[in-house]
Amino acid sequence: MVQDDLIRLFLQFGLAALLGFIIGLERELRDQDSVSVGIRDFVFFALLGAASSYVALEYDHAWLILAGFTGFLAMLLSNYWAKRDHGPGITTELAAVLTFFLGVMITIGSTVIAIALAILALGVLFPKHFIKRFRSNVRVHEMRAILLFLIITFIILPILPRQSLDNFLTYPVGTVTAVDQTTGRVDIALEGGKRLNIGDDVWLFGADWDVLGHVEVDASRRATASGLYEGTHLVDVHPDIGARSGLGIEPLEVMASAVKPYKLWLIVVLVSFVSFIGYVLIKIIGSSAGIGLTGLVGGLVSSTVTTLSFARRSIESPGANRLFAMAIILASSVMFPRLLLEIAVVNPTLMKNIAVPLTVMGVTGALMAGLLYLRASKDAVATAQVEFNNPFSLKSAVSFGLVFAGILMFTRLATHYLGDSWLPVVALVSGLTDADAIAFSLSSLQASGVIHIDWASFNLVLGAISNTFMKLFLVLGLGDRGLFKKLIVPFVVIGLSGLITTFLYYDIVDFLPVFN
Repeated sequence: MVQDDLIRLFLQFGLAALLGFIIGLERELRDQDSVSVGIRDFVFFALLGAASSYVALEYDHAWLILAGFTGFLAMLLSNYWAKRDHGPGITTELAAVLTFFLGVMITIGSTVIAIALAILALGVLFPKHFIKRFRSNVRVHEMRAILLFLIITFIILPILPRQSLDNFLTYPVGTVTAVDQTTGRVDIALEGGKRLNIGDDVWLFGADWDVLGHVEVDASRRATASGLYEGTHLVDVHPDIGARSGLGIEPLEVMASAVKPYKLWLIVVLVSFVSFIGYVLIKIIGSSAGIGLTGLVGGLVSSTVTTLSFARRSIESPGANRLFAMAIILASSVMFPRLLLEIAVVNPTLMKNIAVPLTVMGVTGALMAGLLYLRASKDAVATAQVEFNNPFSLKSAVSFGLVFAGILMFTRLATHYLGDSWLPVVALVSGLTDADAIAFSLSSLQASGVIHIDWASFNLVLGAISNTFMKLFLVLGLGDRGLFKKLIVPFVVIGLSGLITTFLYYDIVDFLPVFN
């Protein structure tokens, strides 16, 4: 055996022993009084797995791993049944089985996966009291919500159409009979009673409603029509594919072109998932967490709900207005990194372009919250009872989807008929309803090439600022007047920081109506 191979084996066995040591250490720390399987045992479990795998590879007999595992499992089971005081769980035994296979994986070369599994296992083993607290707080309706979330994510989402709705606002007119791949000329046999006029656009559809391009008719007879192909998929156009014509209702087609059911629902799932993660964190930290922490995590669930909750509490406890203001600012500031995360999933290019202004507003909000905290009274209330409903339900998902679809269609219609220069008005108005919806709408426009990336970024920031000030007016209407006064300056500073950054960072002069 060459020296390099020997060193590699030493490192593999040493790493296996180290992972076994760490997992065994956690088990002993967890059950110091009743532990029967400790650090040394786990080290041997890992080494036994590594040795079984090594022998199997050396003699080219994979069954030797099974033989080693069978002996290990028999020993583990006999030890388990020999104990008279073991509890209802088998966590230690399962960790032992995993440790054996970690040794196997390291020896066969899956080192990275083995380390990742060990870290994941420790992440489950260590926070036992947090998991128990979470379990005690989980309700049946929340489990139903999780099941529903899984259904719409992994069953419904994959079958939704990936094409825009305008593709379905068409009717069949005929079938392609001939295609000239050199000149791009396409002949179409019309269905009975259908007629096409010169200048009409005919869409060509492949399997699964895939749009392959369109044909502008330049010759039409009673039963046939022909024209030149326009698009990028001529090679996929062949006889017998379908030809369809639009309804001819331009506003309806423009609005429908903005909505792709698969992408729309994917974004609904994404927003619901982020909110649900925040909800889980709230369940873990408890309903009586510190005001700052509640505001921070509550912003992931719903910054609007967090704002409403603290606004109502300010009526009962006006002496804690500075702390309430701090929590509202933190919840509102979380919206900015949340938007960055969400946009990164669907449009990484736009995310990079908006990172600076959104980060500036998020950091400014955190600084404003810190100043309020330093000025808050030492004897002010330091806990918060904020009730969050489960952020995911079919009703909430459908409602967000409808709002999002409406804003998508509204922005596409405004852009088509009024031009890009009116987008700030659309962003400001739509931002009052939902910052996520207008952000994704602008992301869709930019990804489709309808608007410039800097102009999309500028209007996205406007929508976020609009949504931020909407919370200020909620406090004015539902909270104590003192809380409103403490929020005016921080919110104005956050908004100005975003506006100043966008004007300095983006080249948008050509898009503004005042300069045209």
